[in-house]
Amino acid sequence: MINNRLDFLKRKTKGKFLQKQYDDMFISNGLDNPEYINLEKSDSLINRVREVFPEIQEQTEILPDNITVFDSELLTKAFSTADSDYCYLYSDDVYYCGMYLTNSKSALQCCLDIARLGYSSTCFLLDKELKFSILINYYDEGHNEYRNKFDIQLKQLIPGR
Repeated sequence: MINNRLDFLKRKTKGKFLQKQYDDMFISNGLDNPEYINLEKSDSLINRVREVFPEIQEQTEILPDNITVFDSELLTKAFSTADSDYCYLYSDDVYYCGMYLTNSKSALQCCLDIARLGYSSTCFLLDKELKFSILINYYDEGHNEYRNKFDIQLKQLIPGR
C-alpha cells in the first residue's frame, strides 16, 4: 500500500512539470470547454478500463491522414451508439497529468489533430459510460508500412455482456 502511494506521489510530482504542456496540447487543438479529471480519478478510470476491456478484441482501421471524423467507420459506429454526448480524452501522459471530459465532437477532432501533429504518439477516447474505448495512432513519414496514416482501434462492449 505504501509503495502504491509513493508511486502515485512520484507520478503526481512529475505531472506538475508536464501539466502546462499537456493542457496546452489539448486546448490549442480546439478542445471545447473541457473538464479536467485529476490524477486520482483518472487512475480509477484507467483501472476500470483494464477491468472492462481486456478480453474484447479490437477492431482496427487504417486511414489516410486527410480524413475527417466522418470518414472513419469505427468512430462513426462507436459514437452513433453512445448514450452520452461526452467522453474522456487523454494521451500517453495520462499517468502523470490526468484526462479531460468534454463533448464528443470536440474530443474526436482534437484527438485526430493531436495524433497527426505529433504531440503524442497515441491519443485515447473513452465514452462516459465505458461502453467503448478508442486508441488513435498516427504514423508519420518515418514509418515504412503505414506512412502518413491513422491507426484507429476500437474496443466496444456488446450489449448484454
